[in-house]
Amino acid sequence: MTRKLALLAMLLAGNAFADTTLTIEIANISNTDGQVVVTAYASKKAWLKKPFSSKSIELTDQHADGMAVVCMDLPPGDYAIHVYHDLDMNGKMKSNFIGIPKEPTGVSNDAKGKFGPPKFKDAAVSVGAEALSIPVNLTKI
Repeated sequence: MTRKLALLAMLLAGNAFADTTLTIEIANISNTDGQVVVTAYASKKAWLKKPFSSKSIELTDQHADGMAVVCMDLPPGDYAIHVYHDLDMNGKMKSNFIGIPKEPTGVSNDAKGKFGPPKFKDAAVSVGAEALSIPVNLTKI
């Protein structure tokens, strides 16, 4: 009997840590050149430095309406999402000499920064056990 309870506890614990799908609905894509890169960050310390997960999709004619959807499977927790339109498909967000983005960019919660990027806490979304959809609006700075 004890063995069965231990097995049941392990199965339930495994489900508690199962990944959840986070759907990112990206708006304001200016054209179908390049790709959209979506990156999830799991902490303030890692924000915009060390991604937890990243995914990109190449843009096609189906994105001509200025919209794209990217799904990421993430374990429950708090994440800040950064999205940019990689126009030249080099895998890096272009910026000017003081770090201001030259490619359209956006973050979860449409968080805005003052004299720099938005703060992790302002962009963070909580991913739980249920699937979640969030909007991200790209802007050209």
